[in-house]
Amino acid sequence: MERRVGFGLFPRMLIFALVISLVPLGIIIFLAYYNMATIGDLVLGQGKKSLEELGAQIIESKAKDVAAQLEVYVKLNPQKTVKELQGDPAFQALAVQPVGKTGYTAVQDAHTAVNLFHKNPKIVNTDLHQLAGKLPEFWKIMEASLGGKESAGYYDWLEPDGKMRKKYMFITALNAKTADNVQMGVAATTYLDEFSRPLLDLEEKVSGLIRERLMVFYGLVLVTAIAVVIASFILARTITKPILYLAGVADEISKGKLATKIEISRRDEIGVLIESIKRMQKSLALAIKKLQEKAGSQRV
Repeated sequence: MERRVGFGLFPRMLIFALVISLVPLGIIIFLAYYNMATIGDLVLGQGKKSLEELGAQIIESKAKDVAAQLEVYVKLNPQKTVKELQGDPAFQALAVQPVGKTGYTAVQDAHTAVNLFHKNPKIVNTDLHQLAGKLPEFWKIMEASLGGKESAGYYDWLEPDGKMRKKYMFITALNAKTADNVQMGVAATTYLDEFSRPLLDLEEKVSGLIRERLMVFYGLVLVTAIAVVIASFILARTITKPILYLAGVADEISKGKLATKIEISRRDEIGVLIESIKRMQKSLALAIKKLQEKAGSQRV
């Protein structure tokens, strides 16, 4: 007796259940992900900034420390010229020292910007004015130091592979001159990401963790959607199936089959409907019986 309907109660209940359950869950997941990402970016961004500032301080301290060492050496050896100091292994070791993992110190003429000591021998005795066009940010810092002044700043450095990386440089001058009247300046430089690298690694781990948690959330949404569909299907069937059955019973009764049995029993609102139909059957049967008796008496 089951009949088919169009866009009936079942799909409406399913859509309603999905909306009621998944929309709030989706909003919660979005807010959780957004808050995690925002807090992560804020903490990591502030941490990166602090580490880079610390790195800049370390570079500055290194430049001043090397300048102090060279100044003592020059004062203890006032007879030595720049050329003689360039041939002095002890002075060379003091002039070119490591800064961080890949950085270094270099020494140049504080007035002419001619490099005097560098980890790369090809740069020694090179006029750094030549880098003004190729590395303008670098030259801007170097130019500001001419005359024995202190200067510092960030600049892009061209790597051998052609890539540009951000560096920080601090320049300070010696308070002493060589025998040939040259005042030297010490430049300490390195990549700032050396200091923030641990935090960058942490950022990658945090991003990976957020992605993992997001996948868990997506799985939760999927499981919830499946559970809602199943639960809605079961609930809708428990409601729509007896209603369709009763509709079929009503059709049979309308055809005059008043003895049609209702083979389901419920204690809910549908049970009330079943009892109403049963009373209707009895009322119709009684009415028909009376009509038949009346019609029989009239024929007699």
